[in-house]
Amino acid sequence: MSDCVPQQKYFQKKETFLFLAILVVKKLKMIFNGNQLANSILQTLRVTSKIKPKLGICLVGDSPASKSYVNRKLKACQEINVDAEVFNFSENVEQDQLIKHIQQMNHDGILVQLPLPLHLNKLDIIHSIPYEKDVDCLHMHNLQRILVYGELCEMLPCTPAAVLQILDYYDVNVIGKKVTVIGRSFLVGLPLSLLLQKRNATVTVCHRETLNLDQHIMNADIVISAAGHPKLVRNVKQGAIVIDVGISQGEKKGRIVGDVDIDVVKNQASLITPVPGGVGPMTVCMLMRNLCNIWKKKQGQPVYINPKLSDAYLND
Repeated sequence: MSDCVPQQKYFQKKETFLFLAILVVKKLKMIFNGNQLANSILQTLRVTSKIKPKLGICLVGDSPASKSYVNRKLKACQEINVDAEVFNFSENVEQDQLIKHIQQMNHDGILVQLPLPLHLNKLDIIHSIPYEKDVDCLHMHNLQRILVYGELCEMLPCTPAAVLQILDYYDVNVIGKKVTVIGRSFLVGLPLSLLLQKRNATVTVCHRETLNLDQHIMNADIVISAAGHPKLVRNVKQGAIVIDVGISQGEKKGRIVGDVDIDVVKNQASLITPVPGGVGPMTVCMLMRNLCNIWKKKQGQPVYINPKLSDAYLND
């Protein structure tokens, strides 16, 4: 008998260790790895032909953040083997000069890195880009098409497309689900809410004037925050999906943080995207997909359309 006791304790300890290991693995699965999925998708976009698409980027000023975003896009272009060209403008560039340059650009895809200095009219500059080359998909013509056709469009706004791609990656069916979107910008919140409604989600859009925001968050099956307000989302209902699109400067210099208090919410959510390393890499990835779709359409080739869209969506 005495010989069996240590062996029994050994197996008990081993089982306890395995149980804890499984808990750790499950915990890690809750936090989305945007770099990993983005790299996987970029490999499928790699151009192998001699004729390649070309991206033109207009960068105004010398903001370190804007330069960093542009560098990420240039790196993604290298990874999928497409050409890219950056045009640098001074902080004080005149609007007419910038618009004239954009209208003369002969690239397959064109984007103006945002934000812009206050003396420049963002909408006028975006609308100076030919809508068929608007790789960011911010032109009013493209947003109107999304209102009608949804994800059947060959281009989608990059961050909303990134959010949908993450939901698809985890096979999240949003039909009938309560989705709270925090933020109503034409960059993220507005187009994302439209695209989610096209998927038959029940969407609530919140903003700075929304009363009882915490209640809207707690009622949601899916919370998507794009407010740029640190620790705005502190509590969600158990098992909710939380996608953090917000970007802000953290308390420590040079540190980027999102809208979600991840240390608290990760214990409540079934899935959460971190900042950085969550939606950001996927946004750049979706930009590359838009560029490839622009080029494929120009070449008369089939463009990418989400294969997970239901027949009901396709026939709506």
